[in-house]
Amino acid sequence: MNALIKMLIFPGFGFLFIAALAFDWIDRRMIARFHGRVGPPWYQPLADFIKLLAKEDVVAEGTHGLAAAALPIVSLTAVMTASLYIPVGGIVGASFEGDLIVVLFLLALPALAYFLAGWISAGVYSVLGGHRSLLQYFSCEVPFLMAVTCPAILAGSWSINEISNFQAQTAWSALTQPLGFILALIGLIGKLKRDPLDIPKAKSEVVAGPLTDFSGRKLALWHLTMNMQTVLGIFLLVNLFFGGSRFFNRVPALPVFGLKSVAILLMLSTASALYARLRIDQLMDLGWRILAPLALIQILATLWIGG
Repeated sequence: MNALIKMLIFPGFGFLFIAALAFDWIDRRMIARFHGRVGPPWYQPLADFIKLLAKEDVVAEGTHGLAAAALPIVSLTAVMTASLYIPVGGIVGASFEGDLIVVLFLLALPALAYFLAGWISAGVYSVLGGHRSLLQYFSCEVPFLMAVTCPAILAGSWSINEISNFQAQTAWSALTQPLGFILALIGLIGKLKRDPLDIPKAKSEVVAGPLTDFSGRKLALWHLTMNMQTVLGIFLLVNLFFGGSRFFNRVPALPVFGLKSVAILLMLSTASALYARLRIDQLMDLGWRILAPLALIQILATLWIGG
C-alpha cells in the first residue's frame, strides 16, 4: 500500500500533476510581470488542460494516426516513470544505485518522441520543427549530461538520493561546481525548448513546430508532458546541485525543497523574459564550441578535486 501511495499520490502522479499546473502558472505570471502584463489567474493551466481534452481530435491527412496517438502517451509514461526515482522533500518512490542514469534516459525519450511527432506529420512546419528539435537535442543534451554527472563523480555514486545526502555532509554542488550548475541550467532550457531556446516551436517561424498538426486530447497530453518534464528537470537540479531538501536540520524538508525548486523556476522564467530567441546555427555553435568544452573542463576539474 505504501508503494502504491508513493506511485499514485506523493511523490507520484497526483503530486506531479498538481506541481506541473502550479509551476506553469508561476512561470506564466512571472513572464507576464516582466512584460508589464497581469498574467493568468491561478486556475488557467487547469482550464486550458480541460479545454483541450474537450476539443475535437483532428488527424491531418497524411499523418500516421497510430503513431500520433502513441507518441504523447509514451512520452507521458516515460516522465511519470522518471518521477519515481527523483526525491521530493526527502521522500522517493524508488531508489537504487544507478537510478540517475535511468532518469536521464527516461527524460530523453520525450525529446526523441517530439522529433518523431514532426517526422510522422505531413505538414511542412511539423517536419521542419522536428528537424530543428533533433539538432537542438544533440547540441544541448551533451553539455547537460556532462554537467549533471559531475556531482555524481564527486559523490562517488550514481544514485540521486545518495548524491543529495552527500551534499548534506559537505557543501552544495552549486557552490563547489558553479560552472557545472550553469551548464546544467542552460542544457535544461534547451531540453525543455524554453525561450530563448524555443527554436523547434518558434511561433513566428514554424507555428508550433512538430505539434502544429496535433489537437484535442493528444495536444493536451503533449502540454502536460512538457509541464511535468519541467518540474522533474527542476527537481533533478535541486537534488544534484542544492542538496535536495536539506538546509538546516530544524527546517521542514518539503518547504525547503519547494523554495529551492521555485528559485530555479524563477531563473528559467527570467531567462525566458530577458533573452531573444537564438537561431539554430547560433545554438549549435553555442552547444559544441562553448558549452561542451566547458563541460569537459568541469569534468576534468571534478576528477582532480575528487582525486
